Amino acid sequence: MRTGRHARGRSEEPPARQREWEPRARALDAVEPAWTVFYGVWSRRYFAIATWRANEPILVDARDPGELRSLMREAERTDIGKSAPFVAV
Repeated sequence: MRTGRHARGRSEEPPARQREWEPRARALDAVEPAWTVFYGVWSRRYFAIATWRANEPILVDARDPGELRSLMREAERTDIGKSAPFVAV
């Protein structure tokens, strides 16, 4: 009598799909030490959170990494002089 659904040594899980957005978010996160960058799967948007000490949290989001990077530069220019300076660790 067989009680399980799976044959020994075989997995019923389909292979994982390649996700093009994940490497793009990781690459941008790697070159932006003053930001934490990630991709929102449900929203299908890229997000960046400033990691420096700011008077209030700084969060930007965009449809693609290029647009996100532009918004990050704009946020940095806007915040200059208002918060404590970023010091890389």
